Order: sequence, then C-alpha cells, then structure tokens
Amino acid sequence: MATYDIEALKADLPTAKELAQFVFDKTNGAISLDLIGKPKDDQYQVAKNALEGKKVPSDFLTGENPYLDKKDEIPTDPLREMPPRDPNLPSPDAEVHFFGATNMPHPLDPQSDKKVYIEFRKYENGLITYTITGPVEQIAVGEKKNRYGQTVPEKYSWIDPRTPELIMRHPDGTFTKEGRGLHTYCVGEKGSGIWSMIDRDMVTVTAKNIANPWA
Repeated sequence: MATYDIEALKADLPTAKELAQFVFDKTNGAISLDLIGKPKDDQYQVAKNALEGKKVPSDFLTGENPYLDKKDEIPTDPLREMPPRDPNLPSPDAEVHFFGATNMPHPLDPQSDKKVYIEFRKYENGLITYTITGPVEQIAVGEKKNRYGQTVPEKYSWIDPRTPELIMRHPDGTFTKEGRGLHTYCVGEKGSGIWSMIDRDMVTVTAKNIANPWA
C-alpha cells in the first residue's frame, strides 16, 4: 500500500473537491469523502488514511460521487410512505385465505395497458380486504435547459398506485364503494371470474404447516 505525505497532498490538491475526487479515483470509487465544512487539517488526515487503507470516521463518508455537481442534479420527489396497518382490521392470525392478482387494471389509468398487483385477504369473520402493492414507476416531469444547453426534466416524480390494506367487503356481506367496483370486475369476463378464487373458505397453509403436519 502506497504512503502519502500530507503537505504534498495540500500542495497538489488545494480544494476539498479535488481531494475527494483524488481519493475516489485512487480507491476505484470505493471511498467517497464528505469533506466540505470539515477542518482543513482533518480533511487531509482523513484523505491520507483512506488512501493508505486505514480507518475513516463514518462522518467523513458519503455515498455521493464527488464528480457530480449538485447544480446538475435533477430533484426527485420523495416516495410516499404507506400508513401503518389499520388496527381496526382483524388480526393477521385471523386470515383464512389469500389470493394475489398480478394483472389488474391500473386505478390511476384504467383504460391503459398498465396493470397493478393486488393482494386479497379473507378473514374468519368474512371480511375481505385488498392491498395494491405496485408497481411504482418513476416519471420525468417538465423540461428545462441545463448549463450545457441540454433539455432535461425539471424533476422526477412517481406513478404510485399503492394502498394500505383496505376493506373490500364487510363481515355482513356489504361492499365498500371501491370494493363494489372491484367485485363487479372480478366476477365479470374481463376479470376472468377470479372472484371464486378470492372468496374461498380455506385456511391459508403456511410453510411451517407444510413441513410439520402436527404443528
């Protein structure tokens, strides 16, 4: 492993950006340093340690490429987080049947070829729920010119059809508004009559039960 002189590094690489790029190159992209705002002497000591294969403090490490200028970055909207499972739903242990459909019409664009994945769950009391699990698609929004004159998106956003676990049919047999439309589709020809595979009275078999019939 090569050794480096701090004074030589200071002379050859006077800025934090140049120093971070040098370390990034010498480590084949394995180490990317966050040096901005750190004391000058600490910057060069940490860079020397990184170059010589020694330990680098975690607060000096980053996953960002030092060659990328933040001014050139295209912002991305944060992906929304799903709320926690509704505590009023039956316990997951009360689930008696599960069915997953992978070719359902997209709720945000039902007339297109886009499809979504839906999980159906039936519980001991007859309640049936559905959860749209994806897919999530990144899309470009707007246009702008970057400093090189190239046309780039203003930002990236998401087509996100996901839902938390929602009630489709109540225990008394009545459907929610969304559940009624979903049920109509599932019993019809376009839904391939999959309702019979959703509303079934069979206990979900777990991997544990397959391995041990006496569990």
